[in-house]
Amino acid sequence: MPDETPMRPPRGDQAVTAPAERAGRKVKATVLVDPELCKACGICVSLCPEHVFDHDANGLAVAARQGDCTACRLCEWHCPDFAIEVRAERSAAEEDA
Repeated sequence: MPDETPMRPPRGDQAVTAPAERAGRKVKATVLVDPELCKACGICVSLCPEHVFDHDANGLAVAARQGDCTACRLCEWHCPDFAIEVRAERSAAEEDA
């Protein structure tokens, strides 16, 4: 019988670090927020360790500081509406490996 323990993202003290971040390099990532799905709950704004998110005039999340994103994906994992997608770009060195 397969293990039925639900998979959960790590807690803050067990955060997964992106491979490029572990190597001491900043990860280039694009954070996409779907305004059609976002319900302005603020979870992403509260959880982001790099303070990438702000609220727009309607209270919806916006990735205001894309360059600060380290692709930890906490926002993506915790968004209850699946409104966030983090796309980490691979460097040429990583693609050759």
